[in-house]
Amino acid sequence: MEALDTDQILDLLKTDDLINILDDSAKTQTEISERQEVSRETEKEIDKTRAQFVPVAFRASLLFFCIVDLNIVDPMYQYSLQWFQRLFAAAVGNSEQSEDAETRV
Repeated sequence: MEALDTDQILDLLKTDDLINILDDSAKTQTEISERQEVSRETEKEIDKTRAQFVPVAFRASLLFFCIVDLNIVDPMYQYSLQWFQRLFAAAVGNSEQSEDAETRV
């Protein structure tokens, strides 16, 4: 059996390191792919939930712009966005609580 010289041994070690690095890279790629799939599903669920609240956003914007235009009737009726946000938050807080999004809307 022929003895290996130092360069051959170093080459074998380098090859093993390369194989380990490639193996780790493949595992990392698999993990990233799985996480991306979970992310896509989560994004779909978020979009679906967000779409349920579009009618509320539409009504709130109509109400806000009606309130803003009240100053045309009389300058005494001037309201700020912050006032409206507090009013809206209070209305949501005082409304009937429900797990069903349609009932909440």
